[in-house]
Amino acid sequence: MDFKDSIKKIFSMPTIYAIPLALLLKLMPVDLTKIPLWPAAEYIKNAFVPFALISLGSQLSYTNISFKNKEVYLSAATRLLGGPIIAFALIKIFGFSGVVAQALMISSSTPSAVNTALIAVEFDNCRDYASQLVMVSTLLSAITLTLVIYVSRVIFPV
Repeated sequence: MDFKDSIKKIFSMPTIYAIPLALLLKLMPVDLTKIPLWPAAEYIKNAFVPFALISLGSQLSYTNISFKNKEVYLSAATRLLGGPIIAFALIKIFGFSGVVAQALMISSSTPSAVNTALIAVEFDNCRDYASQLVMVSTLLSAITLTLVIYVSRVIFPV
């Protein structure tokens, strides 16, 4: 894919237009929750996570899952262990404490997002690898996230 095709693909994504529009609407002095379409927007918002997980499940059913791919484990370890280490250093550098430090530390240890796999499928770029990474990091995060939550409560007491 050349540069021109890449730019076309980027500008065909709705997010490119939705984010500036959301920021613009946020600046307007109008309460958008009063418009008749607001309940429909709420339904769409509430359906996003289940729809993303169903899409991931569908993708995983077509994925050749191999628990022998060392690159997947390295990527998951980098995300799940490297994230909190980097976050801890930045929290110390910027002097955060208490609940803010806990929230930053915990949010840095979440597994790879479902969007990773969905975007890989959309752009036909390492879809099996991305799907395996999301699955492995989600499974391993049951251990690492619990540990990070405990450690962040000990290190940054409220």
